[in-house]
Amino acid sequence: MNKFTLSLTNRQLIAVTLVLSAFLGISAFSLFNAFAGNAETAQKQRLLNYVYTLLTAAEMSHDGKLIMQDKLAEPKFSIPNSGLYAQITSGDTIVWQSPSVIGLFLALPYHPGPSEQLYSQINLDNGMKLQNLAFGIVWENDDGEHFDYTINVSEDQHMLEAQIDEFQLNLWYWLGGTGLMLLIAQWLILRWSLQPLHKAAADLHAIESGKQQRLGDDYPSELQQLTRNINNLLDHEQSRRQRYKNSLADLAHSLKTPLALLRSELESCDDVVACKLTGEEQLDRINALVDYQLQRAATEGKSNLLAPVSIGEIINKLMNSLKKVYQSKNIHTQCEIERDAMLHADEGDMYELLGNLLENAFKYCNHQVNIVLRQQDRRIVVRIEDDGPGVPAHASADIIKRGNRIDTQIEGQGLGLAIASDIVEAYQGKISVQPSYLGGACFLIELIDH
Repeated sequence: MNKFTLSLTNRQLIAVTLVLSAFLGISAFSLFNAFAGNAETAQKQRLLNYVYTLLTAAEMSHDGKLIMQDKLAEPKFSIPNSGLYAQITSGDTIVWQSPSVIGLFLALPYHPGPSEQLYSQINLDNGMKLQNLAFGIVWENDDGEHFDYTINVSEDQHMLEAQIDEFQLNLWYWLGGTGLMLLIAQWLILRWSLQPLHKAAADLHAIESGKQQRLGDDYPSELQQLTRNINNLLDHEQSRRQRYKNSLADLAHSLKTPLALLRSELESCDDVVACKLTGEEQLDRINALVDYQLQRAATEGKSNLLAPVSIGEIINKLMNSLKKVYQSKNIHTQCEIERDAMLHADEGDMYELLGNLLENAFKYCNHQVNIVLRQQDRRIVVRIEDDGPGVPAHASADIIKRGNRIDTQIEGQGLGLAIASDIVEAYQGKISVQPSYLGGACFLIELIDH
């Protein structure tokens, strides 16, 4: 059963859609509430302005009667059912009402105190809702008499609701359009931003199909570390395949000679003992060749993807083991090792490399072995020297090559040094043999941690 997995583009689009929807929803809610609040505040202020307009048009007669001008500054007061209504009452008596009230009965029982105002909503029998402002005033005539009046100004609430509904419709229209355009822009940005990943996928497919060997170098800086590691891994695997191929070819070529000798000995030998000795010698040689080629093929080689190993720790462990093996020689060792010398390498390769060189030093020395380990930047240098017989000057370049054994009396030296040389070569390092100031051989290994 295949597990459904969203692509990076779909993940980003879904996340952006959710965040954008939440943001626009909260923004719309906030803007709508702010607009509705401002509209209600503006309506209340407008009703208060209408009260001041009516006060401007009102006059008091000598007998205390309120007289209103026929023509008011606000035309809606003169238009029946215009949605704007006004009444002036004294107690429960309607003293004056605007022509717009004709045909309507407004029950206005509110009588606030002098200079006080009271906002309220009135629901009429015909379903009309009014926002009303009751404003109390005290009028004094020339005789000093006081008359209490209440000015009521009402406005149809449906007008405000229609205004708010229109704003809400426009708000969702524009926010929805803006959100859609932002999603389209985000989709285009994602396609452009993720283009290097699509290119990397296409390059990997081309590598799988054999059309190219490595990833390109024209990737953004954020992907360069990834593509560089992938290329290192590809180079590492290609190098391993080549080593396997070369090892098999070398093994096949190396086996021809001992096999031919065995065949010749079996065909012509009359002495069973001599034939047995020759057979054992050639079988040992075949076994050594097989072991060498297997070790050579199994070498990991340089790769930044390998975990760093402590070269100093490996040397210390090997030294402790070799001191026990060669305890009878009473070997004195002097070590100068940097504890924090680290190398991205296979631990088994380092044990094989350093083990072969240290074992040769312990094997051929008289009483002294010196080891120096230094690290400068990414360059690691190992120096192993002894006070043994040393290496002749003419053989210094050949001793680390496979098959060229200086001392055929001591088994394993030639193959051991050849294995060490192959490991150093696999890590793109250098190995050389120099005279030691102790009088013996000095092996110098240089490895670079890229």
